Amino acid sequence: MEKFREKLSSLRTEADNATARGDELENRVKSLENEGISKDHEIKSLEIRVKNLENELEVATANLAKVTTSYNDSKAYEENAERKVTALELESQDKEEKYESLLEKYNASKAELDELARQFDEL
Repeated sequence: MEKFREKLSSLRTEADNATARGDELENRVKSLENEGISKDHEIKSLEIRVKNLENELEVATANLAKVTTSYNDSKAYEENAERKVTALELESQDKEEKYESLLEKYNASKAELDELARQFDEL
């Protein structure tokens, strides 16, 4: 009978331990389920953030394309303007040289005419 009581006591202790372990595992399962739910919410939040960032990337890419096109157009305009400036500077230099040449011819002709007029007056 004593062995029976010891066995019964041992079984009760085992049952209590098993119940405690079961409660502990049940709490752990609930904790993991809550953690899983939390992770699911975090994943959904991150998916939304990724989608928003993808949209922002599309907008930024479109803006970059516009800015690049505008820059290329501006660069082409600048290069064209520089060519025109160079051409106008050369043309101005040519005209300046022609002006100087014509001025010299004019002054020489005027001096010759003045000399002829003076000689004519002496006659």
